[in-house]
Amino acid sequence: MKLWLKTTAQTCAAIAVIFAAAYPFLRSDPLADAQELAIWQMPSRISALDSADQKKLLARLTYPQHMPALKAVPDFAAIKDTAKRKKAFFEYLEPFIERENGRLLKLRGQILELQQKRAKKQELTLEEYAFIYSLFDEFKVDYPEADDTGLSDLLSRVDVIPSSLVLTQAAKESGWGSSRFATDGFNFFGQWCFKAGCGFVPSKRPAGKYHEVAMFKDIAASVNAYFYNLNTFYVYDDLRAIRAQLRKEDGKLTGQKLAQGLIRYSERGESYVTEIRDMIAANHKFMEES
Repeated sequence: MKLWLKTTAQTCAAIAVIFAAAYPFLRSDPLADAQELAIWQMPSRISALDSADQKKLLARLTYPQHMPALKAVPDFAAIKDTAKRKKAFFEYLEPFIERENGRLLKLRGQILELQQKRAKKQELTLEEYAFIYSLFDEFKVDYPEADDTGLSDLLSRVDVIPSSLVLTQAAKESGWGSSRFATDGFNFFGQWCFKAGCGFVPSKRPAGKYHEVAMFKDIAASVNAYFYNLNTFYVYDDLRAIRAQLRKEDGKLTGQKLAQGLIRYSERGESYVTEIRDMIAANHKFMEES
């Protein structure tokens, strides 16, 4: 009986390993799933592949979860009970945060597999190279080689942002979803854009400045842009360095630890970081760390 249990356990473990390796390619229609990708997430090296490898590449890059239901911004200000308002606010955003982090974990797992393959002196396929270079473009990695240095640079950018940090910044920057930028333009993170007509012109914009407060078509696009900003923009090099160091130490990423990397998110600098940390501590019971 014990031998049977041991054999069964080994078989299940083997199946789990095979499933994990094959997972990126199990989605039924990668061409349809790719329509949920943002412009900057679309593969840049796909034309060099045959049709079978093109589907494999798309399957690698797509979200593991389909788009949650897109809804208008609720009237959070109308919820008078503070605890209920906070809970409703977090519940509105959480599915989109989980979706972004789910894709990042999927991409990261594949990069780690290719890193291990290289360590074993195994040759990468053309489709695997196309995957790496597509991520170099998406995550703005300047290093041009798909070697150990290039993959390490990529891993520093292809990683999750703790939900507690995302939710807290959204609450801070949008006044718990009550700002006109959030209610009228789904901008929950105070993000700017620099093309005339791309968003709202700030009422107190200094003379000679041309930035606008970005307007998004839905909440998914807003959260997606926030993740893209923190994972690619040079201003957040410190955040990514802190995250990479935490991965080396114990692998535990928390909003409290990564908040220090937001010192340049606001002109208030260290005061802003302190406020974000205080808000995370004050509201942890309303949200789960992921």
